[in-house]
Amino acid sequence: MNTVSPPLPRPDRPEGFDQEIRELVDATAPRLFAVVEEFACADGELDARVAAWGLAFADGGGTQVTTVDGGLPLFLASPERAAAWVSRRPGSFGSLVWPGAPTPQP
Repeated sequence: MNTVSPPLPRPDRPEGFDQEIRELVDATAPRLFAVVEEFACADGELDARVAAWGLAFADGGGTQVTTVDGGLPLFLASPERAAAWVSRRPGSFGSLVWPGAPTPQP
């Protein structure tokens, strides 16, 4: 028979501590971004696809990128490096799109 230890009791929190925790999480949360690959089709029309999704960590924590085709995750110095990585493919141009950010006007 297995025995299970009861969970440790949650410490009493001072007033306002939950708000401090929320602010800490909000201030340190990584930013989500997409790496978009733009390319010309055989008919010359421009097309695009989301090539990868990434998380940019604050304070120089680096960037983690996962390709949508299931390739190995990448650990890079910055989101811009992820866009450059996509741009290495002949005929492709990589760009970053930050969900929720306003779309730049031409």
